[in-house]
Amino acid sequence: MKINKLGDKMLNQYFLDESGNTGDLVKLPPDLNFASQPFFALSCVGVVDCDDLEEYIKSLKNKHKIQGEELKSKNLYKSKPKFIYDLFDYIAINKLPFYVEVVDKKYCIAVSIVSHQVCPPYFQQFDSEINAQGFRNELTEYLSENLPLDCYKSFFEACIYKSEASLLASMKKLRNYFKSREFTFQYKAEAMRCLQSTIRFYHSNKSSDHDLIKNLIPIPDINKKGNEIHLLPHVHSWFNLMGKVNRHHDGDISDVTFFHDKQDHFDDILIFCSEQLKNSSVKNPFDVTTDFNIKTNLDIKFPDSKKSAGIQLADVLAGYISRYVMEYIYDESLKVDLYHDIFSKLIACYGSGNNFGVNFVLPINRRNKVFKKFGL
Repeated sequence: MKINKLGDKMLNQYFLDESGNTGDLVKLPPDLNFASQPFFALSCVGVVDCDDLEEYIKSLKNKHKIQGEELKSKNLYKSKPKFIYDLFDYIAINKLPFYVEVVDKKYCIAVSIVSHQVCPPYFQQFDSEINAQGFRNELTEYLSENLPLDCYKSFFEACIYKSEASLLASMKKLRNYFKSREFTFQYKAEAMRCLQSTIRFYHSNKSSDHDLIKNLIPIPDINKKGNEIHLLPHVHSWFNLMGKVNRHHDGDISDVTFFHDKQDHFDDILIFCSEQLKNSSVKNPFDVTTDFNIKTNLDIKFPDSKKSAGIQLADVLAGYISRYVMEYIYDESLKVDLYHDIFSKLIACYGSGNNFGVNFVLPINRRNKVFKKFGL
C-alpha cells in the first residue's frame, strides 16, 4: 500500500496513549514493584491523515494475519515484533513527529525525595543551580538503587499525612540512613550537609510559614472524586509532551487538538494541568526542546481507542518502549535483535531541529546502556 508523505498538509492532530499506568506511586504499604509494572510510558504521535493510517494498519494486519478490531501492544510485542517494525515504517516514511516519555517509577520517587527533602529549591545549598542539579542527579541515581524500604515508607507517610511529625520522621529516617555504613554515596558528606540544612530550614521557618510542610513534599493532584493522587508520572510526562509539541509548532498550538485514550480516572487532572501551562513562565534551562509557554487553551479529547487508528499507533509505541527498556536495560532478557532494529528505526527519525524521540527518565547508568549502543 502507498504511504502518503507529509507534503503541505497541516499537522494539527496528536494522539496519545500510555503503558504501565497503575496510578499514583505513593501508597501504603509501599509496593516498589508497582503491581509488576515498574515503568510508565506516555507516547504522543502527530498524524496528518487518520484514514490513510487506518488503511495502512488494515494492510499490515492482513500481511501479518492479525485478528481483532484494536491493536494493543501487550498482544503484539512478543508474538508479532515484525508487525511493530512495519508499523513504525509509517512514522519514518511520513516523518511524523513523535515523543515518548518512559519513566522508572522507583527513580521518579527518588527524584521527589531528593528535590523536596534533601536539596529543595527554596534556599541556596550550592554555588550554582547547575552544581545543585548535578548533585541531585547523582544522589537520585544512588538512592533509586539503594534506598531502604523503610525510608520509602516514611516518605509516603509524610506525603499522605502532611503533619510535622510525619515530615520530620521522614527526614530523620533519611538522616539515619545517610549516617550508616550502608550509605556509600561518593558525596556522603555533602548529602548529609544538604539534609541537615533542610531540617534547619524547616525549624527556622515553620512558625512564619504555616504551609511549609507542603513545600517539602510533592504537591498532590486531585481526582474527580476529590481524592488526592500522589506522584502521578502521567502528569509530569504530559507536561513534557505538551512542551515538546508547543516547541515543534514554534509556540503556537492554537489549532492543535490532542486525542488521548479514554481516561476514566485522570482526565480531569490532565485537563487541569493543561490549563496551568497557559501563559506559563515555566522554563527548563536544561532542555531546549521544550517550550512551556502555551498561549492558548489546549484542546484535548478522550475518544475510545477502538475507533482511533492514531491512538492505537500511540499505544503500540508506548508499549514497545516500556517493554524494550525492561528487557534490554533492566533484566537483560532480550535475545532477539529485531527489537534493537525497531529502536534503530525510531532513532533514524531523529534529526537536528525536530527533537523527535524518546526521553529516558531513568538512572544515568541505565540510560547510558542505550546511549552507548546507539551512539546517542
